[in-house]
Amino acid sequence: MFALVAPTMAQNEEVKVDEKLKVKADPNVHVEVDPFIDLNFDPNIEVDSDFEANIQAFAESTVERVFDGLGIANLEKDKQKNKAEYQETTQEVEIPLSKPGERGVLDVDTKNGKIKITAYDGPTVKVKMTKYEKKVKKDESAGGLRLVSSGGFNFEASENNNLVKVENEGWNDRVDFEIQVPRNFNIKAEAYNNGSIEIDGVNGELSIESYNGPITLNNISGSASASTYNGSIVAVFTKVSADVAMAFSTYNGDVDVSVPNGTKFSPKMKTNREIYTDFESFSIKESKPVTKKPAKGGFNVKYENWVEADLNGGGAEVMMKTTNGNIFIRKK
Repeated sequence: MFALVAPTMAQNEEVKVDEKLKVKADPNVHVEVDPFIDLNFDPNIEVDSDFEANIQAFAESTVERVFDGLGIANLEKDKQKNKAEYQETTQEVEIPLSKPGERGVLDVDTKNGKIKITAYDGPTVKVKMTKYEKKVKKDESAGGLRLVSSGGFNFEASENNNLVKVENEGWNDRVDFEIQVPRNFNIKAEAYNNGSIEIDGVNGELSIESYNGPITLNNISGSASASTYNGSIVAVFTKVSADVAMAFSTYNGDVDVSVPNGTKFSPKMKTNREIYTDFESFSIKESKPVTKKPAKGGFNVKYENWVEADLNGGGAEVMMKTTNGNIFIRKK
């Protein structure tokens, strides 16, 4: 994003080095740089002579790239590690519904692994689990004993009155879920480690929470709330429920929401970066401070950095918040 620019010196100006400032390198110190985190300068930055401003810009750029590495590069590194050191074991379960054809609810929770949920035209919930376990090597032993297994699945599923619960409690055992649900289904999904979540084609109420991974909602209709810490949030709606509040929040990543042209809502947005839209009927409201009168007397006024707007005249509130990322509101 930004490049570090040093102030220029006169061509013939002599530079003296204070002998007391010489530092001898310690040969015993070895520094490694994670190859998955790109800290290169952005060549497109406009160069200026304000050294202090460019120092700050470089610091912001470095933090952004390091955070991006935490959420995305480490997932890719983990994937490569899995290929080299781990083997995949799969299991599939089909869960019947008490009331086939009626709207149901899927509640899926995993402590270690990705979640992918896809809508299909069927009456049951289908669950495919992929476990990553340490490869069994003939020459690997412990105290003369040969390794034969690193454990089985830690998985539980239940159904009651169209409420389907799927759970993986194993923190050390990574299990990725691929789940098919009937098209008209409500979803509650939570993930932690390696926790990217993807949902495609579902019509319903979505409540999605991750800690270490992006959230992607494709071709959904209804309403959604999504939050994560490391990763962007992308939500593409084919239809948005009218007069239903929604919320999208991340610390490190963009918030990117696409809705049909005639959608009406009132975004409430907060970011340290920029806000973009391609909607013509998008109006920013005047910022208003929060005022308080403390019980002990006095007066307090505060602007909280929120940007409020109306899309197509306004409607239900849609909160969008990120710290290290931009906010996008797009026409689908």
